[in-house]
Amino acid sequence: MEKEIIEATQTAALRLTNKPRKDGYSLDPKHGGAIHHYTDREGAITFARLRLKHPETGDKWIRPLRRDAAGIWCELKTPEFTGGAPLYHLHHLCDPARQSERVILVEGEYCSDSLAVRGILATTSGGAQSVDTTDWQPLAERNVLIWPDNDKAGSDYAQHAADKLRALGCTVSFIDVSVLDLPAKGDVVEWLKAFQQQHGRKATAADIWALPVIERAPEKIEAVGCDSSPSIASSDATPLPENAAQADTPPVLSDDKTIKWLASLKPLEYEKARIDKAKAMSCRPAVLDGLVKAARSEGGEADRLPFAEIEPHPEPIDPAILLSDVVNLIRQFIVLDTEQATASALWVALTWFIDVVQVAPLLVITAPEMACGKSQLRDLLSRIVMRPLSTNNMKAATLFRIAEKWHPSLMLDEVDLMLKSDDEIINLVNAGHHRGASQVWRLVGDNHEPKSFDVWGAKCFAGIALEKIFPASTLSRAIIIKLRRKLSHESVSRMRHADGDIFISIAEKLARFAVDYAHQVKQARPVLPEVLSDRDQDNWECLLAIASCAGAEWLARATAAALKLSGAAEKTVSMGNELLADIQHIFETKRVDKISTADLIAALCADEEAAWATWNRGKQLSPRQLSRQLAGYSITSKNIRLGYGISKGFELSQFADAFMRYLSTPLNLPLLPLQTPEANKHGAISVADNPLQKAIRNNSATLEAPPLLDCSGVADKKPILGGAETPRPTTSHLRI
Repeated sequence: MEKEIIEATQTAALRLTNKPRKDGYSLDPKHGGAIHHYTDREGAITFARLRLKHPETGDKWIRPLRRDAAGIWCELKTPEFTGGAPLYHLHHLCDPARQSERVILVEGEYCSDSLAVRGILATTSGGAQSVDTTDWQPLAERNVLIWPDNDKAGSDYAQHAADKLRALGCTVSFIDVSVLDLPAKGDVVEWLKAFQQQHGRKATAADIWALPVIERAPEKIEAVGCDSSPSIASSDATPLPENAAQADTPPVLSDDKTIKWLASLKPLEYEKARIDKAKAMSCRPAVLDGLVKAARSEGGEADRLPFAEIEPHPEPIDPAILLSDVVNLIRQFIVLDTEQATASALWVALTWFIDVVQVAPLLVITAPEMACGKSQLRDLLSRIVMRPLSTNNMKAATLFRIAEKWHPSLMLDEVDLMLKSDDEIINLVNAGHHRGASQVWRLVGDNHEPKSFDVWGAKCFAGIALEKIFPASTLSRAIIIKLRRKLSHESVSRMRHADGDIFISIAEKLARFAVDYAHQVKQARPVLPEVLSDRDQDNWECLLAIASCAGAEWLARATAAALKLSGAAEKTVSMGNELLADIQHIFETKRVDKISTADLIAALCADEEAAWATWNRGKQLSPRQLSRQLAGYSITSKNIRLGYGISKGFELSQFADAFMRYLSTPLNLPLLPLQTPEANKHGAISVADNPLQKAIRNNSATLEAPPLLDCSGVADKKPILGGAETPRPTTSHLRI
């Protein structure tokens, strides 16, 4: 959806609704107002419906908005459509990838949006009188589930729409709203609110698909509950009058439902209603206060969500603008470079797409010392990620259970200290990286029963020098943000002075981003740079998929960040890789193709900055330890000839496969010197010259090998580490 059109409809809506807004109606989503955009099959906006609501009376003011002949949004009229008005979310209904999905038909755009944010393909034709003026063809031969409003008008709408759909070959069924305990006119939004009040969490798509279904709509739906009370409060429900006991049609609620409803109110709203409700219930306000307080704590602390649930922004967003806003927000408070800010913003967006991606790369925020902004960045990201759970010094056993219960975005600080007391956290981290391998088994209870914990989810860790503390297997799963202490001229804002609404607004837009683009991210297959390792490609593929929703410029920015930040991860290698790299360097600098074990260890330990001189508890690496390290690469020592002796050692050819597979820099080395060096004239026995024998020719020759030694009869004249250089061997013997 074009950003310019959305802004134009918003401007027109404010201009054309001056009168109703002066009368108290609100376009603010917080009060139930909204602008709903209808699209064509390709997603282009065709018209809008303005929805204003009076926060005190609950009355609604709904009007269509269209362009005039000059293309200006200025007419409160429905456009003329050939073949009927489009269904809401038409571009989703026409998406080829969603043709097999079951569709839920509701009455009203707000209800449709409430289902769409849960990943359900939902639509509406608008109001109860819109059935005959709508083009139902996009639903032909599809499976449609109708959710009627809980009143006679809702039943009539559902039955009338069902007749239209069956004529198009649709399979039609109905949600049995008669058993949902809804008030009169109760709809999807009110049921969702009731579910959250009862279960302490938001309803998921699975909860909705589990609702009772009937094949025929009842001729008349009898409402259960009151006529107009918002016993299930929502932005779409009719508010309870402040003087409910004196209203013309007072709500008929049981005492338990009244207390439950009062417990859901904000403190100021409850204060306004408590006196009248206490009179209506024939009790003192103090008694009612106690009952409401108990209802608010009902279920215990363990059943409460440890994070706020964010409602998606009511209007569609521009992904490029949103991601840029996130980057700017981060850099407003934290000193970091462009690629780091880009990666952080994409990772934040990833948390909102966690249900559709297959890999969740870790975000590791580290620095060489304190006061570099690690905790500050983690705190900032915690305000805009989905389901944030920030904690310090928590045991792995607790984290396993938290991850299993809520699948939050874990935002852990001071991880360096946590690992010192509980290294089990590494298992949680590594297992939660890939959706298909996120199960961790542990023994629980007094009987030590095995239990599986699903630890899938986004995780962010902050700590000092984590790239040195985390094992290579964990760092390979991470995007590493290395922060530095800011300089005197680098200025950022203080987070404690920030307006909290900024973070809420960004989070709401990210939630809407995930609603509108989840399917696109799931299907995206971005081109990945070949220079990235397989694990780096796993980590960045989902982030590049999200960036692709924002256009080519953002995809290029994300790719640049991947290339730069992956280089940081490559510097941290396993000890095995480090050993291979050092051995490759020795072969290259010494220009040899074989080396004894003793000489190899001596060369390794000669590097003062390497770990090998102190590998064995302060002593140098032993031959046995070297053998163990290389065994994993199928490299073992063997007997090799060095001069006239035979020693345990290695040939360069034994390392060729390992160098190629595990090192990023291939060996660039001629196996032999380009020119044959001069013969050794200082050894006890000259290998090339034989002064005791008379040669017929003046060419150099070698002595024949002793008959008991199994060799080709030609002395080895390649450079030998630690010995003198010898000439290139010949293929024939000198005849005397």
